[in-house]
Amino acid sequence: MRSSHRTLRPLAATAALAAAAFVLAPAAPALAVGTPDYAGLPAGTKTQKTLVIGLDGATFSTFAGATMPNLAALRAGGLTAASNLYANPMAPTVSGAGWSTIATGAWPDKHKAVDNSFAGNNLSEYRDYQTRLETADPATSTLVVGTWGPIPGIVFNGTADLKIPGGDDANTTDVAKDYLANGNPDSTFVHLDEVDGAGHSFGSASQKYRDALAVVDAQVGELIAAVTSRPTYSAEDWLVMVTADHGHTPTGGHGGNTPLERETFVIAKGAGFTPGSTRNDVKIVDIAPTVLKHQGVAVDPAWKLDGTPISDLAADDFDSLRGSLAARADETAVAAGVAGWTHSTPAGWSIDNSAMPTGGVTEWRGWSFATDEFWTNVDRNQGRETSVRNRNVFAVADSDEWDDKTHAAGKFDSTLVSPEYPLNGQPTATVSFATNYVIDGPQTGDVYVSFDGAEPVSVKSYRSNTNRFEQLAVDVPAGATKAQLRFKYTGTNSAFWTVDQVGLSQEPAVAPTTTATIEAAPASGWYSQAPVVTLSTGGAALAALAADGSTTEYQLGAGAWTPYTGPVTMPEGSTEFNFRSTSIANVVEDAKTLGTIKVDTTAPAVTASESARTAVAAAEETGSGLAGVESSVDGGATWQPYTAPLTAGGGALTVQFRATDVAGNASDGTASVAIAALGSTDTPTTAPAGSAGAGTGTTAGTTSGDAGSLAFTGTPAGLAWIGAAAAALLAAGTTLLVRRRRTS
Repeated sequence: MRSSHRTLRPLAATAALAAAAFVLAPAAPALAVGTPDYAGLPAGTKTQKTLVIGLDGATFSTFAGATMPNLAALRAGGLTAASNLYANPMAPTVSGAGWSTIATGAWPDKHKAVDNSFAGNNLSEYRDYQTRLETADPATSTLVVGTWGPIPGIVFNGTADLKIPGGDDANTTDVAKDYLANGNPDSTFVHLDEVDGAGHSFGSASQKYRDALAVVDAQVGELIAAVTSRPTYSAEDWLVMVTADHGHTPTGGHGGNTPLERETFVIAKGAGFTPGSTRNDVKIVDIAPTVLKHQGVAVDPAWKLDGTPISDLAADDFDSLRGSLAARADETAVAAGVAGWTHSTPAGWSIDNSAMPTGGVTEWRGWSFATDEFWTNVDRNQGRETSVRNRNVFAVADSDEWDDKTHAAGKFDSTLVSPEYPLNGQPTATVSFATNYVIDGPQTGDVYVSFDGAEPVSVKSYRSNTNRFEQLAVDVPAGATKAQLRFKYTGTNSAFWTVDQVGLSQEPAVAPTTTATIEAAPASGWYSQAPVVTLSTGGAALAALAADGSTTEYQLGAGAWTPYTGPVTMPEGSTEFNFRSTSIANVVEDAKTLGTIKVDTTAPAVTASESARTAVAAAEETGSGLAGVESSVDGGATWQPYTAPLTAGGGALTVQFRATDVAGNASDGTASVAIAALGSTDTPTTAPAGSAGAGTGTTAGTTSGDAGSLAFTGTPAGLAWIGAAAAALLAAGTTLLVRRRRTS
């Protein structure tokens, strides 16, 4: 039993023993703002409240034989997760290492508090979660009460608002429940120590130990009752967690690597935890980040924590094998009823044992999948207990254990092959996995990646002990759509390699950004020569589009989307041009448009005719619209706007006509009509073509239905020589009709 406890006079008890069942109510609007400070503890400001209770030395497997109704109620209303601790050479199973792991969310190889002396610890970098809450929001009210002096003095050595050494468990309980019932802490940690004392004195198999468990269960009940008695309880969102720092041997003591010493657990009740549920992937490093998340503080990757908020944990492929694990085959150190290994692979995974010699220990011939409680106990004191970053079921290659039985000549040589992971077109990817690579002789460990079935390339080679969660950046070839990982291990009676939580991720796929290039439209808005549209993504030309796996397409009007294979020449008429691209990950860009592109490359058609010695022009325009008609009576020397038919009178008259559209296209020839003088024996002729010309007058235009008319009326000035009969025709309203089709 540890000493150096300090005694503190108990504060008034304010809550009765908790009933066996209680309810943690959902959150309602916070009522605590403005609550006065209480006995040196600043008033909290949050609706979210957290209580973590630590039971020192509580061996989880002994709970079934003890009277523990309050913990049973917590378990029935929430989550239970049993797990195992580390052991040497990472750290012995002692309180300094255990509570520092719980408080920081990091394993002992990071926080360096590996024993009860705390010598050489790194708690200044890996801060306790109460300090992180204060750093994120100094208005958070944080309380630590601990029977063991190092809890408030060293483990939670940061900036918690109030840190109190309890002296003994009864006093710790009284102090903590008084603050919980009458004060307003947002986050409370309570440490109860005396189960550990009973374990040291009598062993975890003793009745004295079970009696100590019953006492601490009642104290847990008092703390819960203090919570539920709060006047603001119904308006608060409470998370209650219970855990332990280590277990005990049946005869007493801890610090070693036996299963009972390594036992620990997490019990959690609150919103989001399924009543009566159990999990195999939750560990004590998850307590700190779970509290932080509940209090609204995001875990910063820069903190390099090993834990994850429980609600963020997700099963990996290997965990799907738990229901199909087998009992021992050749191993004898593991209890016969423990199901904990298999050579079966999850969906999509495979094991290449083509280079493995026959024989050897069955369980470890090539890569296997196992649980911690099975694999770490096949032969203790060889470092297997340091594989704490594995969760639930993990992959293991163990050349040392395999070599313990006769086998054919050759070394352990096996490759674990992943499924093909889809890629999204980003130029890099991250390969992530938990790994524990331990050397004790000749061995190699190599990670490879292949893209779209190509030759594997090296990602990482292990040649020294490595125990961490890897995140390895790899370059992705342009256009690659799939990636596959390989974990190749060789060993000659060496040690082992474990791999877990394997994944390949990329930054979120984004839609390509496509741009369109077209020459500027003329002032009229109509192109007289068909323009060309060129598309590119991210400044890349067509060749680059194909290289990175993107596809680009365009749409003309309401037509079908058409793959873009090169510059597009716009068609005649008014056509909307739309375009978009799709990434290799099938992320489609929102369609963009150039709007309506208007193209008219055809000149209007003009014809001429003669009626009653009057020259009449007609023009037809199918595109941009008619801009005007011109006439010439001097052989094309001069041109005037054509506004009315031209009458010959008694003399001869030859008239030429030409037309221009809005796009600027001019008829490439002219229409002409020749009228002979009266009394001439020549026959009047009408010619469709001639040289250019123009006329004078006023133009009025109208459009209706499918055709438009441009009427020219009035008597052109300067034609006094026109005969009286011709003048009468003009006076009667002779007109020129120019037809054009409706444009679309």
